Amino acid sequence: MAEKEVAVSLDEKADNGASLDGIAHDPKFERRVLRKIDLRLIPILGALYTIAMVDRSNISVARISGLDEDVGLAVGNRASIALLVFFIGYMLFELPSNMIIHRIGAANWISLIVFAWGLVSMGIGFLNDWISLAVMRAFLGAFEAGFYPGCVYLISSWYRRYEVQKRLAVFFMTGSALSAFANIFALGLIQISNTHHYKGWRWIYIIEGIITCVAAVIAWFIIVDFPDSTRNKFLSPEESAFVKARLAEDRGTETRERVTLAIFLETVSDWKVWSFSLMYAAGAVGVYAFLFFLPIILRNGMGYSLELAFVLSAPPALFSVIEAVVVSWLADKMRLRGPFVIVQGVVAIIGLCMTGFVKSPVPRYIGTFLGEAGVNGLVVTTLAWQANNLRGDAKRACATAVLVTLSGLGGIYSSLVFRQQDAPNYTPGIIAVMAICIAAVVAATISIFVLKWENKRADEGKKVLDAGMSEFRYTI
Repeated sequence: MAEKEVAVSLDEKADNGASLDGIAHDPKFERRVLRKIDLRLIPILGALYTIAMVDRSNISVARISGLDEDVGLAVGNRASIALLVFFIGYMLFELPSNMIIHRIGAANWISLIVFAWGLVSMGIGFLNDWISLAVMRAFLGAFEAGFYPGCVYLISSWYRRYEVQKRLAVFFMTGSALSAFANIFALGLIQISNTHHYKGWRWIYIIEGIITCVAAVIAWFIIVDFPDSTRNKFLSPEESAFVKARLAEDRGTETRERVTLAIFLETVSDWKVWSFSLMYAAGAVGVYAFLFFLPIILRNGMGYSLELAFVLSAPPALFSVIEAVVVSWLADKMRLRGPFVIVQGVVAIIGLCMTGFVKSPVPRYIGTFLGEAGVNGLVVTTLAWQANNLRGDAKRACATAVLVTLSGLGGIYSSLVFRQQDAPNYTPGIIAVMAICIAAVVAATISIFVLKWENKRADEGKKVLDAGMSEFRYTI
């Protein structure tokens, strides 16, 4: 069958609400369309997420490069304040951002906020007191707020339910891996201070802020919009129709919906949203803990040199990428989510135990591999689990914003439990991260049983899980 005929026939079926099962189409055509989407969507968003991770977490390497002394950050609870204020704006502006991204357009909105936080990051390199640092980090959080939930919303809008976790894993873990290499890059940047009176930490912020602004301009030309948008020119009309049809076959026919108060209230009254948010927040707590404090623990807690503290923070992040990609491939292949959430939570707990309670530096360092892999895996798998179990464009936008907003509480949580007086090992903070990971494992276990019960009731004809698609079943 010709490509045009395939796409048109599929589109007609989708418009009529009929199943697409059994319709002959060219698998090569489908793979080619997916490859085009992958190449235009995932690399640029992954690169921008890397930049976002670097710009919010480079305070950790800046602190061991002279920031603490120059702005008086190590006094009392100033460091905790400077870390947690980021998450105030981050939490407040996530939902509004997902409410307007459709209207403004993904490329326009994402590029704009990336450019804005690049300017803020660059400005931090010129300040001289800790209060100014806290204010600038608050602005940084406000501008970064819309990026991550917008990307998750955009990616989940382009793929079928059992295709999305692999893409989310590549997107998320690209940022985690490359941002670890940013510590090595930062080590190079601080060498500029050998030829200029500005200290090394200032060059970290100035140069990385400039890179962010340049990346934002480039991204505007690359980022694609949502599947139903007329702004997308990288797909032919036939390819676009094919994409819409296969999404309709997977989810039922969906139309673009405005986020209203009624939809928001419906979303926040759904227990699944809060269960997934707890699991995601547990992963976020661990991610931020490793981002903000691993270089400090390596330098001051394990006794490694400044250079090794920069370099050794990269391998655990790389391992977490490999582990998350393997787990995501298995989860998509087996069409399971919950059991993998439990496994990732247990891996995180074991790794945190080794990091917090083993005395020898080498086993403690091995523990950081398991801990970082577990918490990053929690984030990726939970994102996919929620995306699989929510239908409706507006509800997905609300739920994603709620989930990522509550992850901001995880950032505040990690900022508060890793107290300056507990340096350099931060044992109470590590215990606090373990506690929320245990809560996530319990929540995942309960959710599996409840969702299985709901599916069983639907199979027995006692309940329809979705009014628009009677055959819909929850992903376990």
